[in-house]
Amino acid sequence: MNNEELLAELRTRLNNGEISHAQLQAALKLEQPNSSGLSSATLITRLLFIIGAIFITLGVIYLVSQLWDDLGTFGRITITLGLGVVFSGVGSWFLIQEPERDIGNVFHGIGGFMVPGGALVTLDEMGTSFDTSWPVTLTIGMVFCFYLLLTWYHRKVLLNFFCFANGTALAYLLLDSLVPTADGDLYDYLTMCIGASYIIYAHLFREDWNARLVPLLLFFGPIGFYGAGFAQIFDTILMEMLYPFLAFGGMVLAVSLLRSRLALSISTLAVIAYIIYFTAEYFADSIGWPVALILLGFAIIGIGYISINLNRKYLKATG
Repeated sequence: MNNEELLAELRTRLNNGEISHAQLQAALKLEQPNSSGLSSATLITRLLFIIGAIFITLGVIYLVSQLWDDLGTFGRITITLGLGVVFSGVGSWFLIQEPERDIGNVFHGIGGFMVPGGALVTLDEMGTSFDTSWPVTLTIGMVFCFYLLLTWYHRKVLLNFFCFANGTALAYLLLDSLVPTADGDLYDYLTMCIGASYIIYAHLFREDWNARLVPLLLFFGPIGFYGAGFAQIFDTILMEMLYPFLAFGGMVLAVSLLRSRLALSISTLAVIAYIIYFTAEYFADSIGWPVALILLGFAIIGIGYISINLNRKYLKATG
């Protein structure tokens, strides 16, 4: 019996009174999926997998810490990098053999925390000189390529998360390697670029297998972008002038393009942070701090009112 025949049979039984609407609704609620399309049983299973992976990871770390001095070079490399690669290999095997289950992600989750640390342990055990950050940069670069290939092959959001984590670390390490004398300003601008790239990626890949990574990117992306930008307004006149446009522009983009309540909230907080800074910097001494506080309060209420109305009017249906 195909779907059309099943639906026709169901309509017939409903019309004949053999099945009541209440019985149908009760049956549908037995395994009602949540907003992400996952049943409660599936969510519980995933939660147990995550808890199990955490316990395994903590157990491995504790065991390694107890045996570390007695392992020797080969043992340290084997129990960190070697074990991490083994866990990743087992995870890939499960993803290929049983793609509908989450057990592969569990093993990849354990390996994702062990492989970078194991690679750095291997680097140290090989007697590498750390006069510059290039050895660490190249090592993390190889780990990034490793997870980039795994992400390309398996197309799993967890692997893409590790790809982003190692890629972000690689960006900062590259700056330190290329410009050893870099000051905090360069790192702030790099953080803004990384935050913007997170937002762009979240928008471009919001409807495919990366969808579950989008909320994370739309949180850390705006946080990094506006946080690093705000750090620059105290020292850079250009950023002081640009920041309100970036913040208000973020609110517009959050509503019109990103369709994200999270991005709208962070952009709103960025606007409020700038208003507080601007009021304290330019009005507190001229009109008095109490009056400045009153004006600041009205400004914050106004921005909050605008944000809430944008949320209700344009983002209500997006969740």
